[in-house]
Amino acid sequence: MLIDMHTHAYADAIAEKALRVLSGNSHIPPVLDGKASTLSESTRRAGLDYSVMLSIATKPTQTRTINTWALSVAGEYSNIIPFGTIHPDNENFEEELSWLAANGFRGVKIHPDYQKALVNDPRYMDIFAVMEQKGLILITHAGFDVGLPPPRHCMPHMLAEALDAFPRLTVIAAHMGGVEEQEEVRKYYNGRNVYLDTCFTHLYLSGEELTEAIKRHGAEKVLFGTDSPHTDQRQQMEYILSLKLSDEEKALIMGGNAARLLKL
Repeated sequence: MLIDMHTHAYADAIAEKALRVLSGNSHIPPVLDGKASTLSESTRRAGLDYSVMLSIATKPTQTRTINTWALSVAGEYSNIIPFGTIHPDNENFEEELSWLAANGFRGVKIHPDYQKALVNDPRYMDIFAVMEQKGLILITHAGFDVGLPPPRHCMPHMLAEALDAFPRLTVIAAHMGGVEEQEEVRKYYNGRNVYLDTCFTHLYLSGEELTEAIKRHGAEKVLFGTDSPHTDQRQQMEYILSLKLSDEEKALIMGGNAARLLKL
Protein backbone atom coordinates (compact mmCIF):
# COMPACT_ATOMS: atom_id res chain seq x y z
CA MET A 1 0.00 0.00 0.00
CA LEU A 2 1.27 3.48 -0.94
CA ILE A 3 0.12 6.44 1.15
CA ASP A 4 0.99 10.13 1.05
CA MET A 5 0.57 11.19 4.67
CA HIS A 6 0.86 14.94 4.14
CA THR A 7 -1.16 16.79 1.48
CA HIS A 8 -3.41 19.82 1.35
CA ALA A 9 -6.51 20.89 -0.54
CA TYR A 10 -9.00 23.71 -0.21
CA ALA A 11 -12.65 24.27 -1.02
CA ASP A 12 -13.02 25.18 -4.68
CA ALA A 13 -14.20 28.71 -3.89
CA ILE A 14 -11.01 29.62 -1.99
CA ALA A 15 -8.36 27.35 -3.53
CA GLU A 16 -6.98 29.93 -5.97
CA LYS A 17 -6.71 32.66 -3.33
CA ALA A 18 -5.21 30.30 -0.73
CA LEU A 19 -2.47 29.16 -3.08
CA ARG A 20 -1.76 32.69 -4.24
CA VAL A 21 -1.17 33.79 -0.64
CA LEU A 22 0.89 30.72 0.28
CA SER A 23 3.08 30.82 -2.82
CA GLY A 24 3.52 34.58 -2.40
CA ASN A 25 4.83 34.07 1.12
CA SER A 26 7.05 31.10 0.32
CA HIS A 27 8.06 32.03 -3.24
CA ILE A 28 7.40 28.39 -4.18
CA PRO A 29 4.88 28.05 -7.03
CA PRO A 30 2.27 25.31 -6.57
CA VAL A 31 2.19 22.25 -8.84
CA LEU A 32 -1.59 21.69 -8.59
CA ASP A 33 -4.55 24.05 -8.27
CA GLY A 34 -5.29 23.13 -4.65
CA LYS A 35 -8.71 21.54 -5.22
CA ALA A 36 -9.69 18.19 -3.72
CA SER A 37 -10.69 16.83 -7.13
CA THR A 38 -7.21 17.57 -8.46
CA LEU A 39 -5.57 15.98 -5.43
CA SER A 40 -7.64 12.84 -6.00
CA GLU A 41 -6.57 12.69 -9.64
CA SER A 42 -2.92 13.34 -8.74
CA THR A 43 -3.10 10.53 -6.20
CA ARG A 44 -4.40 8.17 -8.86
CA ARG A 45 -1.82 9.22 -11.46
CA ALA A 46 1.04 8.78 -9.01
CA GLY A 47 -0.07 5.22 -8.25
CA LEU A 48 -0.85 6.01 -4.63
CA ASP A 49 -3.65 4.26 -2.80
CA TYR A 50 -4.46 7.21 -0.54
CA SER A 51 -3.55 10.80 0.19
CA VAL A 52 -4.13 12.14 3.69
CA MET A 53 -5.52 15.68 3.37
CA LEU A 54 -4.60 18.12 6.12
CA SER A 55 -6.43 21.37 6.84
CA ILE A 56 -5.59 24.18 9.23
CA ALA A 57 -7.95 26.53 11.07
CA THR A 58 -6.19 29.87 11.44
CA LYS A 59 -9.16 31.23 13.42
CA PRO A 60 -11.31 29.32 15.91
CA THR A 61 -14.44 30.37 14.03
CA GLN A 62 -13.24 28.46 10.95
CA THR A 63 -12.93 25.11 12.68
CA ARG A 64 -16.35 23.51 12.17
CA THR A 65 -16.68 24.91 8.63
CA ILE A 66 -13.36 23.37 7.61
CA ASN A 67 -14.08 20.07 9.33
CA THR A 68 -17.52 19.80 7.74
CA TRP A 69 -16.01 20.44 4.32
CA ALA A 70 -13.29 17.83 4.98
CA LEU A 71 -15.97 15.29 5.84
CA SER A 72 -17.67 16.00 2.51
CA VAL A 73 -14.37 15.36 0.71
CA ALA A 74 -14.14 11.94 2.35
CA GLY A 75 -17.60 11.14 1.04
CA GLU A 76 -16.79 12.23 -2.50
CA TYR A 77 -13.25 10.89 -3.04
CA SER A 78 -12.47 7.37 -1.92
CA ASN A 79 -8.68 7.87 -2.20
CA ILE A 80 -8.56 10.93 0.09
CA ILE A 81 -8.46 10.52 3.88
CA PRO A 82 -9.06 13.89 5.58
CA PHE A 83 -7.80 14.81 9.00
CA GLY A 84 -9.66 17.38 11.01
CA THR A 85 -8.32 20.57 12.47
CA ILE A 86 -8.60 22.33 15.82
CA HIS A 87 -7.53 25.78 16.99
CA PRO A 88 -6.03 26.45 20.44
CA ASP A 89 -8.64 29.15 21.01
CA ASN A 90 -11.58 26.81 20.40
CA GLU A 91 -13.51 27.01 23.66
CA ASN A 92 -15.58 23.98 22.61
CA PHE A 93 -12.60 21.85 21.64
CA GLU A 94 -13.86 18.78 23.52
CA GLU A 95 -17.13 18.90 21.60
CA GLU A 96 -15.28 19.40 18.30
CA LEU A 97 -12.90 16.50 18.92
CA SER A 98 -15.83 14.30 19.87
CA TRP A 99 -17.54 15.28 16.61
CA LEU A 100 -14.41 14.40 14.64
CA ALA A 101 -14.04 11.01 16.31
CA ALA A 102 -17.75 10.21 15.86
CA ASN A 103 -17.51 11.03 12.16
CA GLY A 104 -14.59 8.72 11.53
CA PHE A 105 -11.69 11.16 11.38
CA ARG A 106 -8.40 9.42 12.16
CA GLY A 107 -6.50 12.48 13.29
CA VAL A 108 -6.09 16.22 13.65
CA LYS A 109 -3.65 18.71 12.10
CA ILE A 110 -2.34 21.76 13.94
CA HIS A 111 0.08 24.43 12.76
CA PRO A 112 1.41 26.29 15.79
CA ASP A 113 3.01 29.01 13.63
CA TYR A 114 -0.19 29.90 11.79
CA GLN A 115 -2.21 29.46 14.98
CA LYS A 116 0.23 31.68 16.90
CA ALA A 117 0.72 29.45 19.93
CA LEU A 118 3.68 27.42 21.15
CA VAL A 119 3.05 23.70 20.84
CA ASN A 120 3.57 23.28 24.60
CA ASP A 121 1.05 26.03 25.38
CA PRO A 122 -1.46 24.83 28.02
CA ARG A 123 -4.29 25.30 25.50
CA TYR A 124 -2.73 22.76 23.17
CA MET A 125 -1.88 20.45 26.04
CA ASP A 126 -5.54 20.36 27.08
CA ILE A 127 -6.44 19.47 23.49
CA PHE A 128 -3.81 16.72 23.37
CA ALA A 129 -5.22 15.15 26.53
CA VAL A 130 -8.63 14.74 24.87
CA MET A 131 -7.06 13.51 21.64
CA GLU A 132 -5.15 10.85 23.54
CA GLN A 133 -8.36 9.74 25.23
CA LYS A 134 -10.20 9.48 21.90
CA GLY A 135 -7.37 7.82 20.00
CA LEU A 136 -6.95 10.65 17.50
CA ILE A 137 -3.58 11.01 15.76
CA LEU A 138 -1.84 14.38 16.11
CA ILE A 139 0.14 15.76 13.18
CA THR A 140 1.85 19.09 13.69
CA HIS A 141 3.96 21.34 11.54
CA ALA A 142 7.44 21.20 13.02
CA GLY A 143 10.42 23.51 12.79
CA PHE A 144 10.55 26.53 10.54
CA ASP A 145 8.00 27.42 7.89
CA VAL A 146 9.42 28.86 4.67
CA GLY A 147 6.50 31.26 4.37
CA LEU A 148 6.53 32.67 7.89
CA PRO A 149 8.96 34.75 9.97
CA PRO A 150 10.28 33.65 13.40
CA PRO A 151 9.64 32.73 16.11
CA ARG A 152 9.27 29.00 15.54
CA HIS A 153 6.39 27.64 17.55
CA CYS A 154 7.08 23.89 17.37
CA MET A 155 10.68 23.11 18.18
CA PRO A 156 11.67 19.58 19.24
CA HIS A 157 12.27 20.53 22.88
CA MET A 158 8.74 21.96 23.03
CA LEU A 159 6.96 18.99 21.47
CA ALA A 160 8.97 16.65 23.71
CA GLU A 161 6.88 17.99 26.60
CA ALA A 162 3.74 16.61 24.95
CA LEU A 163 5.47 13.28 24.32
CA ASP A 164 6.28 13.09 28.02
CA ALA A 165 2.81 14.14 29.17
CA PHE A 166 0.80 11.97 26.77
CA PRO A 167 2.66 8.71 26.11
CA ARG A 168 -0.39 7.07 24.45
CA LEU A 169 -0.90 9.94 21.98
CA THR A 170 0.28 9.12 18.44
CA VAL A 171 2.29 12.12 17.29
CA ILE A 172 3.63 12.96 13.83
CA ALA A 173 6.15 15.80 13.58
CA ALA A 174 6.14 16.97 9.97
CA HIS A 175 9.21 17.78 7.90
CA MET A 176 11.39 15.20 9.68
CA GLY A 177 10.70 17.04 12.91
CA GLY A 178 12.13 20.26 11.46
CA VAL A 179 14.48 20.32 8.49
CA GLU A 180 16.70 22.99 10.04
CA GLU A 181 16.50 21.52 13.54
CA GLN A 182 18.13 18.14 13.01
CA GLU A 183 20.47 18.46 15.99
CA GLU A 184 17.45 19.04 18.25
CA VAL A 185 15.60 16.23 16.48
CA ARG A 186 18.49 13.92 17.28
CA LYS A 187 18.47 15.01 20.93
CA TYR A 188 14.74 15.05 21.68
CA TYR A 189 13.09 12.62 19.24
CA ASN A 190 15.45 9.78 18.41
CA GLY A 191 14.40 6.70 20.32
CA ARG A 192 11.06 8.31 21.24
CA ASN A 193 7.58 7.25 20.19
CA VAL A 194 7.14 10.01 17.61
CA TYR A 195 6.74 9.68 13.85
CA LEU A 196 8.45 11.99 11.36
CA ASP A 197 7.34 12.62 7.79
CA THR A 198 9.48 13.30 4.73
CA CYS A 199 7.39 16.27 3.62
CA PHE A 200 9.41 19.00 1.85
CA THR A 201 12.77 17.65 2.93
CA HIS A 202 14.11 17.60 -0.64
CA LEU A 203 14.88 21.35 -0.60
CA TYR A 204 16.70 21.35 2.73
CA LEU A 205 18.34 17.97 3.28
CA SER A 206 20.53 16.14 0.80
CA GLY A 207 19.66 12.56 -0.04
CA GLU A 208 22.52 11.43 2.16
CA GLU A 209 21.37 13.60 5.07
CA LEU A 210 17.78 12.39 4.78
CA THR A 211 18.89 8.76 4.58
CA GLU A 212 21.03 9.21 7.69
CA ALA A 213 18.16 10.87 9.54
CA ILE A 214 15.79 8.03 8.62
CA LYS A 215 18.22 5.35 9.73
CA ARG A 216 18.97 7.22 12.93
CA HIS A 217 15.31 7.57 13.86
CA GLY A 218 14.22 4.20 12.47
CA ALA A 219 12.33 3.62 9.22
CA GLU A 220 9.47 2.10 11.21
CA LYS A 221 8.70 5.63 12.49
CA VAL A 222 9.00 7.58 9.22
CA LEU A 223 6.09 8.42 6.89
CA PHE A 224 6.05 9.49 3.25
CA GLY A 225 4.64 13.00 2.74
CA THR A 226 4.75 15.45 -0.15
CA ASP A 227 3.02 18.72 0.82
CA SER A 228 1.04 18.49 -2.43
CA PRO A 229 -0.06 20.80 -4.11
CA HIS A 230 3.31 22.43 -3.46
CA THR A 231 5.28 19.48 -4.88
CA ASP A 232 4.61 16.74 -7.42
CA GLN A 233 3.57 13.50 -5.75
CA ARG A 234 5.14 11.21 -8.35
CA GLN A 235 8.46 13.04 -8.26
CA GLN A 236 8.52 12.88 -4.48
CA MET A 237 7.84 9.13 -4.59
CA GLU A 238 10.73 8.64 -6.99
CA TYR A 239 12.99 10.71 -4.73
CA ILE A 240 12.29 8.64 -1.63
CA LEU A 241 12.61 5.40 -3.59
CA SER A 242 16.02 6.55 -4.86
CA LEU A 243 17.47 6.77 -1.34
CA LYS A 244 19.96 4.17 -0.21
CA LEU A 245 17.51 2.28 1.96
CA SER A 246 16.50 -1.37 1.96
CA ASP A 247 13.33 -2.49 0.19
CA GLU A 248 11.84 -3.23 3.60
CA GLU A 249 12.61 0.28 4.87
CA LYS A 250 11.14 1.85 1.73
CA ALA A 251 7.97 -0.24 2.04
CA LEU A 252 7.48 0.94 5.62
CA ILE A 253 8.01 4.59 4.72
CA MET A 254 5.94 4.58 1.55
CA GLY A 255 2.83 3.20 3.18
CA GLY A 256 3.34 0.35 5.61
CA ASN A 257 3.66 2.59 8.64
CA ALA A 258 0.78 4.85 7.59
CA ALA A 259 -1.52 1.88 6.91
CA ARG A 260 -0.86 0.63 10.44
CA LEU A 261 -1.55 4.04 12.01
CA LEU A 262 -4.69 4.57 9.93
CA LYS A 263 -5.87 1.00 10.54
CA LEU A 264 -6.24 0.28 6.83
